[in-house]
Amino acid sequence: MPSSKALSPALLVCLMVACSRSPSGTPAQPSHAVDGGRVVGRYDGGVITETELQEESSKLVSPLREQFERPAGQREFVRSMIDKRLLAQEARRRGLDGTPEIQRQVQALEERLIIQALLAAEERGAPPPTPAEQRAWYDGHKADFEQPERLRLGRVFAAVTPGATSAQRTQARTRAERFAKQLQAGTPLAKVAAGGDGPERAQGGELPVLSRGQWGGDPAVERAAFALLKPGEVSPVVAEPGGFSVLQLLERRPARVPPYEEIRGEVETRMLPGRKRRHFEDLLTRLRQAASVEVDVQPHP
Repeated sequence: MPSSKALSPALLVCLMVACSRSPSGTPAQPSHAVDGGRVVGRYDGGVITETELQEESSKLVSPLREQFERPAGQREFVRSMIDKRLLAQEARRRGLDGTPEIQRQVQALEERLIIQALLAAEERGAPPPTPAEQRAWYDGHKADFEQPERLRLGRVFAAVTPGATSAQRTQARTRAERFAKQLQAGTPLAKVAAGGDGPERAQGGELPVLSRGQWGGDPAVERAAFALLKPGEVSPVVAEPGGFSVLQLLERRPARVPPYEEIRGEVETRMLPGRKRRHFEDLLTRLRQAASVEVDVQPHP
Protein backbone atom coordinates (compact mmCIF):
# COMPACT_ATOMS: atom_id res chain seq x y z
CA MET A 1 0.00 0.00 0.00
CA PRO A 2 1.48 3.43 -0.94
CA SER A 3 2.10 5.85 1.90
CA SER A 4 -1.03 7.73 3.01
CA LYS A 5 -1.61 11.35 2.13
CA ALA A 6 -2.79 13.74 4.83
CA LEU A 7 -6.56 13.64 5.24
CA SER A 8 -8.03 16.90 3.98
CA PRO A 9 -10.39 18.69 6.42
CA ALA A 10 -13.25 18.74 3.88
CA LEU A 11 -13.00 15.03 3.20
CA LEU A 12 -12.66 14.24 6.89
CA VAL A 13 -15.93 16.08 7.55
CA CYS A 14 -17.63 14.13 4.73
CA LEU A 15 -16.44 10.86 6.20
CA MET A 16 -17.59 11.77 9.70
CA VAL A 17 -21.17 12.67 8.75
CA ALA A 18 -23.82 10.52 7.10
CA CYS A 19 -24.90 12.11 3.81
CA SER A 20 -27.24 9.45 2.41
CA ARG A 21 -26.98 8.96 -1.31
CA SER A 22 -27.43 6.02 -3.64
CA PRO A 23 -24.37 3.75 -4.18
CA SER A 24 -22.20 4.43 -7.19
CA GLY A 25 -18.66 4.21 -8.46
CA THR A 26 -16.38 1.29 -9.26
CA PRO A 27 -13.95 0.48 -6.45
CA ALA A 28 -10.21 0.27 -6.85
CA GLN A 29 -8.59 -3.04 -7.76
CA PRO A 30 -8.07 -5.35 -4.75
CA SER A 31 -5.14 -7.24 -3.36
CA HIS A 32 -7.14 -10.38 -2.57
CA ALA A 33 -10.56 -11.38 -1.19
CA VAL A 34 -11.79 -11.55 2.39
CA ASP A 35 -15.28 -12.12 3.84
CA GLY A 36 -16.31 -8.49 3.28
CA GLY A 37 -15.25 -8.57 -0.38
CA ARG A 38 -12.02 -7.82 -2.20
CA VAL A 39 -9.36 -5.91 -0.25
CA VAL A 40 -8.71 -2.40 -1.53
CA GLY A 41 -6.56 -1.13 1.34
CA ARG A 42 -4.72 -2.41 4.37
CA TYR A 43 -3.07 -1.04 7.50
CA ASP A 44 -1.66 -2.42 10.75
CA GLY A 45 -4.80 -3.62 12.48
CA GLY A 46 -7.19 -4.18 9.60
CA VAL A 47 -8.18 -3.87 5.95
CA ILE A 48 -10.62 -1.88 3.80
CA THR A 49 -12.81 -4.05 1.60
CA GLU A 50 -14.64 -3.31 -1.63
CA THR A 51 -17.97 -3.56 0.18
CA GLU A 52 -16.87 -1.04 2.81
CA LEU A 53 -15.63 1.31 0.09
CA GLN A 54 -18.98 1.17 -1.69
CA GLU A 55 -20.89 1.75 1.55
CA GLU A 56 -18.79 4.77 2.52
CA SER A 57 -18.77 6.35 -0.95
CA SER A 58 -22.56 5.98 -1.17
CA LYS A 59 -22.88 8.45 1.73
CA LEU A 60 -21.25 11.28 -0.19
CA VAL A 61 -23.25 14.03 -1.86
CA SER A 62 -23.23 13.92 -5.64
CA PRO A 63 -20.34 16.31 -6.50
CA LEU A 64 -17.95 14.56 -4.08
CA ARG A 65 -19.16 11.10 -5.08
CA GLU A 66 -18.46 11.85 -8.74
CA GLN A 67 -14.99 13.13 -7.80
CA PHE A 68 -14.12 9.74 -6.28
CA GLU A 69 -15.46 7.58 -9.11
CA ARG A 70 -12.16 7.77 -11.02
CA PRO A 71 -9.26 5.44 -10.01
CA ALA A 72 -7.13 8.28 -8.59
CA GLY A 73 -10.08 9.55 -6.59
CA GLN A 74 -10.86 6.05 -5.33
CA ARG A 75 -7.28 5.60 -4.11
CA GLU A 76 -7.53 8.94 -2.26
CA PHE A 77 -10.85 7.87 -0.76
CA VAL A 78 -9.41 4.56 0.48
CA ARG A 79 -6.48 6.42 2.05
CA SER A 80 -8.98 8.72 3.78
CA MET A 81 -10.95 5.73 5.07
CA ILE A 82 -7.72 4.32 6.49
CA ASP A 83 -6.91 7.68 8.07
CA LYS A 84 -10.32 7.65 9.71
CA ARG A 85 -9.71 4.13 11.06
CA LEU A 86 -6.27 5.13 12.36
CA LEU A 87 -7.71 8.15 14.17
CA ALA A 88 -10.42 5.99 15.77
CA GLN A 89 -7.84 3.33 16.66
CA GLU A 90 -5.65 5.93 18.39
CA ALA A 91 -8.67 7.35 20.25
CA ARG A 92 -9.49 3.87 21.59
CA ARG A 93 -5.85 3.29 22.54
CA ARG A 94 -6.07 6.42 24.69
CA GLY A 95 -9.31 5.18 26.28
CA LEU A 96 -11.43 8.00 24.90
CA ASP A 97 -14.16 5.58 23.83
CA GLY A 98 -14.89 4.85 27.48
CA THR A 99 -15.51 8.41 28.62
CA PRO A 100 -18.99 9.08 30.04
CA GLU A 101 -19.83 11.64 27.34
CA ILE A 102 -18.87 9.28 24.50
CA GLN A 103 -20.82 6.44 26.10
CA ARG A 104 -23.85 8.70 26.48
CA GLN A 105 -23.73 9.63 22.78
CA VAL A 106 -23.22 6.00 21.73
CA GLN A 107 -26.25 4.97 23.79
CA ALA A 108 -28.36 7.80 22.30
CA LEU A 109 -27.38 6.76 18.77
CA GLU A 110 -28.12 3.10 19.50
CA GLU A 111 -31.54 3.99 20.91
CA ARG A 112 -32.41 6.08 17.86
CA LEU A 113 -31.40 3.32 15.44
CA ILE A 114 -33.18 0.49 17.21
CA ILE A 115 -36.35 2.61 17.65
CA GLN A 116 -36.32 3.28 13.90
CA ALA A 117 -35.92 -0.46 13.28
CA LEU A 118 -38.78 -1.24 15.68
CA LEU A 119 -41.16 1.21 14.00
CA ALA A 120 -40.24 -0.12 10.56
CA ALA A 121 -40.95 -3.66 11.74
CA GLU A 122 -44.32 -2.58 13.15
CA GLU A 123 -45.25 -0.93 9.85
CA ARG A 124 -44.26 -4.01 7.84
CA GLY A 125 -46.34 -6.22 10.11
CA ALA A 126 -49.46 -4.06 9.91
CA PRO A 127 -52.12 -5.25 7.46
CA PRO A 128 -52.97 -2.92 4.56
CA PRO A 129 -56.22 -0.97 4.83
CA THR A 130 -59.25 -2.89 3.63
CA PRO A 131 -61.39 -1.52 0.78
CA ALA A 132 -64.07 -0.70 3.36
CA GLU A 133 -61.58 1.29 5.47
CA GLN A 134 -60.36 3.16 2.39
CA ARG A 135 -63.91 3.97 1.34
CA ALA A 136 -64.80 5.19 4.83
CA TRP A 137 -61.70 7.42 4.92
CA TYR A 138 -62.57 8.83 1.50
CA ASP A 139 -66.14 9.59 2.63
CA GLY A 140 -64.77 11.52 5.59
CA HIS A 141 -62.26 13.51 3.52
CA LYS A 142 -64.13 14.32 0.32
CA ALA A 143 -63.47 18.03 0.70
CA ASP A 144 -59.74 17.33 0.46
CA PHE A 145 -60.19 15.96 -3.07
CA GLU A 146 -62.43 18.69 -4.44
CA GLN A 147 -61.24 20.01 -7.80
CA PRO A 148 -62.12 23.65 -8.63
CA GLU A 149 -63.66 24.73 -11.90
CA ARG A 150 -61.04 24.54 -14.65
CA LEU A 151 -60.82 25.70 -18.23
CA ARG A 152 -59.14 24.18 -21.27
CA LEU A 153 -58.35 27.07 -23.56
CA GLY A 154 -56.68 28.00 -26.79
CA ARG A 155 -54.78 31.22 -27.19
CA VAL A 156 -53.39 33.18 -30.13
CA PHE A 157 -50.96 35.92 -29.17
CA ALA A 158 -49.75 38.99 -31.05
CA ALA A 159 -46.55 40.16 -29.35
CA VAL A 160 -45.33 43.72 -28.88
CA THR A 161 -41.61 44.34 -28.46
CA PRO A 162 -40.48 46.31 -25.38
CA GLY A 163 -40.50 50.04 -26.05
CA ALA A 164 -42.86 49.67 -29.00
CA THR A 165 -44.38 52.81 -30.43
CA SER A 166 -48.09 53.52 -30.40
CA ALA A 167 -48.24 52.62 -34.08
CA GLN A 168 -46.58 49.28 -33.45
CA ARG A 169 -49.02 48.47 -30.65
CA THR A 170 -51.91 49.38 -32.95
CA GLN A 171 -50.50 47.06 -35.58
CA ALA A 172 -50.26 44.20 -33.07
CA ARG A 173 -53.85 44.76 -31.93
CA THR A 174 -54.99 44.66 -35.56
CA ARG A 175 -53.26 41.28 -35.93
CA ALA A 176 -55.01 39.99 -32.82
CA GLU A 177 -58.38 41.18 -34.12
CA ARG A 178 -57.69 39.31 -37.35
CA PHE A 179 -56.95 36.16 -35.32
CA ALA A 180 -60.25 36.59 -33.47
CA LYS A 181 -62.20 36.86 -36.75
CA GLN A 182 -60.53 33.73 -38.09
CA LEU A 183 -61.47 31.74 -34.99
CA GLN A 184 -65.03 33.08 -35.03
CA ALA A 185 -65.29 32.01 -38.68
CA GLY A 186 -64.43 28.43 -37.71
CA THR A 187 -60.76 28.29 -38.74
CA PRO A 188 -59.08 25.56 -36.65
CA LEU A 189 -57.21 26.85 -33.61
CA ALA A 190 -53.90 25.21 -34.59
CA LYS A 191 -53.95 26.89 -37.98
CA VAL A 192 -54.63 30.34 -36.52
CA ALA A 193 -52.11 29.85 -33.68
CA ALA A 194 -49.39 28.99 -36.20
CA GLY A 195 -49.45 32.66 -37.23
CA GLY A 196 -49.21 33.92 -33.64
CA ASP A 197 -46.24 34.61 -31.41
CA GLY A 198 -46.96 32.80 -28.14
CA PRO A 199 -45.17 29.63 -26.98
CA GLU A 200 -48.49 27.78 -27.02
CA ARG A 201 -48.42 27.65 -30.82
CA ALA A 202 -46.04 24.65 -30.49
CA GLN A 203 -49.02 22.83 -28.85
CA GLY A 204 -51.48 23.86 -31.54
CA GLY A 205 -52.50 26.91 -29.54
CA GLU A 206 -53.62 24.98 -26.45
CA LEU A 207 -52.84 26.21 -22.95
CA PRO A 208 -52.55 23.95 -19.88
CA VAL A 209 -55.81 23.29 -18.04
CA LEU A 210 -56.06 26.08 -15.45
CA SER A 211 -58.28 27.11 -12.56
CA ARG A 212 -58.76 30.52 -10.98
CA GLY A 213 -55.58 31.93 -9.49
CA GLN A 214 -53.24 29.81 -11.62
CA TRP A 215 -52.77 32.18 -14.52
CA GLY A 216 -49.91 34.18 -13.09
CA GLY A 217 -50.09 36.88 -15.78
CA ASP A 218 -52.41 39.85 -16.27
CA PRO A 219 -55.69 39.37 -14.34
CA ALA A 220 -57.55 40.69 -17.40
CA VAL A 221 -56.72 37.47 -19.22
CA GLU A 222 -58.20 35.35 -16.42
CA ARG A 223 -61.36 37.47 -16.36
CA ALA A 224 -61.74 37.14 -20.14
CA ALA A 225 -61.19 33.38 -19.93
CA PHE A 226 -63.85 32.76 -17.28
CA ALA A 227 -66.31 34.97 -19.14
CA LEU A 228 -66.40 32.35 -21.92
CA LEU A 229 -69.30 29.97 -21.40
CA LYS A 230 -69.62 27.65 -24.39
CA PRO A 231 -66.94 25.56 -26.16
CA GLY A 232 -65.81 27.32 -29.32
CA GLU A 233 -66.63 30.78 -27.97
CA VAL A 234 -63.95 33.40 -28.70
CA SER A 235 -63.01 36.27 -26.39
CA PRO A 236 -62.54 39.91 -27.40
CA VAL A 237 -58.93 41.01 -27.83
CA VAL A 238 -57.27 41.27 -24.40
CA ALA A 239 -54.43 43.74 -23.89
CA GLU A 240 -51.43 42.47 -21.92
CA PRO A 241 -48.09 44.12 -21.08
CA GLY A 242 -46.36 42.02 -23.76
CA GLY A 243 -49.01 42.17 -26.46
CA PHE A 244 -52.58 41.15 -27.24
CA SER A 245 -54.33 37.81 -26.67
CA VAL A 246 -57.37 36.15 -28.16
CA LEU A 247 -58.81 33.19 -26.23
CA GLN A 248 -61.01 30.34 -27.37
CA LEU A 249 -62.83 28.08 -24.91
CA LEU A 250 -62.22 24.42 -25.69
CA GLU A 251 -63.71 22.85 -22.57
CA ARG A 252 -65.17 24.06 -19.30
CA ARG A 253 -64.71 21.57 -16.48
CA PRO A 254 -67.02 22.25 -13.53
CA ALA A 255 -65.90 21.89 -9.93
CA ARG A 256 -66.18 18.27 -8.83
CA VAL A 257 -65.14 15.67 -6.30
CA PRO A 258 -63.70 12.70 -8.19
CA PRO A 259 -65.42 9.40 -7.28
CA TYR A 260 -63.62 6.95 -5.03
CA GLU A 261 -63.05 4.47 -7.86
CA GLU A 262 -61.12 7.11 -9.82
CA ILE A 263 -58.64 7.96 -7.07
CA ARG A 264 -58.43 4.74 -5.05
CA GLY A 265 -54.61 4.69 -5.24
CA GLU A 266 -54.34 8.28 -4.06
CA VAL A 267 -56.69 7.52 -1.15
CA GLU A 268 -54.46 4.68 0.05
CA THR A 269 -51.36 6.89 -0.23
CA ARG A 270 -52.93 9.75 1.72
CA MET A 271 -54.13 7.37 4.43
CA LEU A 272 -50.57 6.16 5.07
CA PRO A 273 -49.26 8.94 7.39
CA GLY A 274 -52.30 8.67 9.66
CA ARG A 275 -52.04 4.88 9.81
CA LYS A 276 -48.34 5.12 10.70
CA ARG A 277 -49.15 7.57 13.47
CA ARG A 278 -51.87 5.28 14.86
CA HIS A 279 -49.55 2.24 14.80
CA PHE A 280 -46.97 4.28 16.72
CA GLU A 281 -49.55 5.47 19.27
CA ASP A 282 -50.97 1.95 19.72
CA LEU A 283 -47.49 0.53 20.27
CA LEU A 284 -46.69 3.21 22.85
CA THR A 285 -49.99 2.60 24.65
CA ARG A 286 -49.28 -1.14 24.92
CA LEU A 287 -45.75 -0.54 26.17
CA ARG A 288 -46.86 2.05 28.76
CA GLN A 289 -49.56 -0.25 30.10
CA ALA A 290 -47.18 -3.21 30.34
CA ALA A 291 -44.53 -1.08 32.08
CA SER A 292 -46.89 0.45 34.68
CA VAL A 293 -45.57 3.91 33.89
CA GLU A 294 -45.87 6.59 36.55
CA VAL A 295 -44.78 10.23 36.38
CA ASP A 296 -44.27 12.20 39.59
CA VAL A 297 -42.78 15.61 38.87
CA GLN A 298 -42.51 17.81 41.96
CA PRO A 299 -42.85 21.57 41.45
CA HIS A 300 -39.79 23.67 42.23
CA PRO A 301 -40.02 25.49 45.58
